[in-house]
Amino acid sequence: MSLKDRISEKTIQESDLEKEIIKRVKKMIKTKAYDLNPVFNNKEHFKDKIFLIIKKEVEEYFNIANYHIKNEMIERIFYDTCGLGILEVYLGDKEITDIFIQDLEMVIIKNGHKIFLGQVFANMDEVYLIIDRIKENSGKIIDQRIPFLNTDLYEGSRCSIVIPPVSDKVYISIRVFNCLDFKIDDLEKAGMFDGKVKNLLKYFVENKQNIIIAGGMGTGKTTLLNTLIKLIPSDEFINIIQDTPEIKPLNHHYARLLTTRIKSREIDYEINQERLLFETLRMKADRIIIGEIRENISAYQLLQALNTGHKGSFSTIHADSGFDALTRLETLSMEYRQNLDNMMIKRIIARAINVIIYLENQLNGEPDYIKRKIKEIITVDKNLTKEGEYQLTYQ
Repeated sequence: MSLKDRISEKTIQESDLEKEIIKRVKKMIKTKAYDLNPVFNNKEHFKDKIFLIIKKEVEEYFNIANYHIKNEMIERIFYDTCGLGILEVYLGDKEITDIFIQDLEMVIIKNGHKIFLGQVFANMDEVYLIIDRIKENSGKIIDQRIPFLNTDLYEGSRCSIVIPPVSDKVYISIRVFNCLDFKIDDLEKAGMFDGKVKNLLKYFVENKQNIIIAGGMGTGKTTLLNTLIKLIPSDEFINIIQDTPEIKPLNHHYARLLTTRIKSREIDYEINQERLLFETLRMKADRIIIGEIRENISAYQLLQALNTGHKGSFSTIHADSGFDALTRLETLSMEYRQNLDNMMIKRIIARAINVIIYLENQLNGEPDYIKRKIKEIITVDKNLTKEGEYQLTYQ
């Protein structure tokens, strides 16, 4: 049985020696980690450096001959000292997409199935310890005056926390960052689309169509976006703008990643999508990718950029249908450029956007089984009708 299984099932029985080792190494880490605050350093570097410190101290001060016991101990100490406790078990499982915590209880979504794990924490102190570590790493505040926290964890997962008095319990929702390794064949096997749609998606990317991926929360927009990026030729320049580090173009030599920053106790200035899009337009880029269109100014400026030669660009947007994605782009753009009439905005959108892909979660015959699926693929003609409406073709 692996260490992670033993943690998740709470069957670890530590000897007195193991407890002493954990206590000793925790004290050492506490005195040495003052300059390793992940707010100021690369988060993966922070994790690796702390792990090496633990490994060095265990090997130097304690003679543990058994290789597996030693590595289990190092991993356990890391989880307890610097990680997120039992959450590390589930964050490392590539089959898990979502984690929901309500006080001491946990629900996960694994392979599309909702699984109620029941009580996984011994007491609320464990829960609040995890919240404190998330808070410290984010540089943000959460307390009774500000009982909300939205941030990304050190490995990229999105996290939302709500605590009393605005809620009756502590609620932690985590969207697990595990979408990087999916290739287009993986998503076909998972049932997101069939072979015909797979070939259509390949055609869109190869022929540099500007694509908007639409859908509700948790429908797989970022997962599909990452997968489409893998289809881009590796010699093309890609500029990627994102709010959280969800997009990582693996094995792509010419990708530039730009991430927004919010104002916090440690960072006294904000860098938003508008500023990053302005900067990326000054850099050579064959394609521009925005993780999610949220701001009205970035919506309008992206449309302008797509009308000036950046073909084959992608983005995502929250919407209830493919057509609703177009109307959301209209609304956001008109909020920014109020002097433009609706007809002019529609013309700009029609010339900029070639394809809308709409995703939704579908029940797959079982009450607790959810499947992410492409519901609509819409191609947009560059010209409006005489009545000023979009000419749409549903694939």
